[in-house]
Amino acid sequence: MSAEFEHLFQPFHFRTFDVKNRIVMPPMAIYIPGCEGYVRQRLIDYYEARAKGGVGYIVVNATVVSEPSGSSHPNQTRITADKYIPGFKKLVDVIHSYDVKAALQLYHAGRQRYGIIAGLPTLSPSGIPDPVRKDPTRAITVDEIHRLVEEYAQAARRSQEAGFDAVEIHCAHGYLLAGFLSPYQNKRTDAYGGDVWGRTRIVREILARTREVVGEEMLLQVRINGHDYVNGGNTLEDAKEIARILVEAGAEVIHVSAGMAPSGQYTFLPAAVRPGHNVYLAQGIKEAVGPDVPVIAVGAIHDPELAESILRSGGVDLVAVGRALFADPEWPNKASEGRLAEIRPCLRCSKSAGVWPEDMRCTVNPAVGMEAEFERLMETAPEPKDVLVIGGGPGGMEAARIAALRGHAVTLADANAELGGKIHLAMVPPDKELQGNWLDYYRHELEELDVNLDLGHRVGVEDVEARDPDVVVVATGGRPLIPDEIPGLDHPGVVTSDNVLRGESRLGQRVAVIGGSSMGVETADFILKDENKSVVVVEMMHDVLLDISHDAKLALLDKLYAKSYRHVTDTRLKAVTEEDGQLNLHVERYGLPDVMRGFDTVVMAVGVEPNDELGQALKRTRDEVYLVGDCEGSGDYRKAVHDGARVALSI
Repeated sequence: MSAEFEHLFQPFHFRTFDVKNRIVMPPMAIYIPGCEGYVRQRLIDYYEARAKGGVGYIVVNATVVSEPSGSSHPNQTRITADKYIPGFKKLVDVIHSYDVKAALQLYHAGRQRYGIIAGLPTLSPSGIPDPVRKDPTRAITVDEIHRLVEEYAQAARRSQEAGFDAVEIHCAHGYLLAGFLSPYQNKRTDAYGGDVWGRTRIVREILARTREVVGEEMLLQVRINGHDYVNGGNTLEDAKEIARILVEAGAEVIHVSAGMAPSGQYTFLPAAVRPGHNVYLAQGIKEAVGPDVPVIAVGAIHDPELAESILRSGGVDLVAVGRALFADPEWPNKASEGRLAEIRPCLRCSKSAGVWPEDMRCTVNPAVGMEAEFERLMETAPEPKDVLVIGGGPGGMEAARIAALRGHAVTLADANAELGGKIHLAMVPPDKELQGNWLDYYRHELEELDVNLDLGHRVGVEDVEARDPDVVVVATGGRPLIPDEIPGLDHPGVVTSDNVLRGESRLGQRVAVIGGSSMGVETADFILKDENKSVVVVEMMHDVLLDISHDAKLALLDKLYAKSYRHVTDTRLKAVTEEDGQLNLHVERYGLPDVMRGFDTVVMAVGVEPNDELGQALKRTRDEVYLVGDCEGSGDYRKAVHDGARVALSI
């Protein structure tokens, strides 16, 4: 064990079991399409990779206790009947085989679900719709509450029969039990509402009935919000009182998170929110419940140094590491062995996990969700080949990394003097430091794998023919898209987001950014580092930031609204003209012509077009030529990385 992390890798004793270190893997949105509520082999493979990677304690993802109202997603696991026990037992046995303890999180979605995809009805404490989902809902009746209490207890009994060491009652994030705890949702006037004693009643009854059913051998853990971060919701002081009441009612471990659907940026903590933002909440809860009640901190604890410093402070007992384990299952082992440079960093892009209708996936780790298949494909290639990768962005670097791991001789060429491609631009806007960590990871991996780097030299068809490699992977990216049909885009006051981020353009005070994807809005964020500037983002779709998650959008816009920023939607640019030295945008807003006047600079951020000329030329003369990333078709980092991995696994 690295002496640098003596607290992180210190064992911990719970009432009924010991864990080998202080690293908890929290539940995340891991959904297997078509699972029908059962534990499928892909889910087992996913958890096995994390157990094998050295985590001490796994809380298996939110599992439904009541049908049909309890689920928020059609592909969630269920523990509503005994028929689900065998699958969970197989999962627990695999986790235990690596000396890792396991809990199952028991969950009811409440109003935070899309009834149209999860199945009606939608229940809530008081019949108030969720402002994000907007599904109609009705208040759960007292008879239904009594039935739900028993459903939780029986779910715990099934969890115990499957071999779980603990259950975690999910009382956070705005789901049903969190809704009861919070005055933001709970407006009831019966015994399950009112003051904090009434609002905690349903959870107290669940804890009491569960203990009756499972006996003393199973640990009972709750996950609560340390802060709701919504007007009229619980604050830390409220959460302290709730925690004390729940401990008296039988909760033995408190797992402290935060946020609800309208404040999801404090649940998922995207890159615009500082790492470890919610740790102070867990520390406050620990002060309230005392030294004998274990408290788990969670929230963007993405690197071992941060995790160690949190534990060293003495304010909490364990740390939950979520998306960082998504990105690199071997995070604990690598930290323990001092191999920090080998940890694949999480970008906190909030695009991971199983978001309907997509499968589980990760931007930086293409193996997520197909761990066993990926391991099989990663076997040494039967015939080592000479592989030339052209383009040193994410897709090219991932292709080179995996091809080298499989035993091929790899050369990675790029016209620039250093690796990274568009990562260098992505690092420029605020809160993008993790992009640099990712680039450092690739540099380290490619050096360790003896990938030959040919940088600062633009490769042409003649160079490839002279070298004559067995395989060519073209990852030359894309160029900013400038629509030909829009007059005025050749004006010197019209620039691209790439120009801006490279520092190649002098910007006036009033700036219009055309394009409201993350490319455009993050460029606006960069421009607004200068407090003398104002930015209007113009988007033709119904909203901005449709290419990122809800929580990442909330975090970014919260920051921008404090500056001279606004955006307009359902607005399509038709032309740019100059009048009295300023630029006017001729637009179509909601189908009607309009003019937005008085801009000094117009920044185009409407996407990219493939830079595929070299790739297409090579495909006409060579057999094994593959295009990946933007040069194959525009997309995000995830597409580039997954393209590169897919091709490298096929060579």
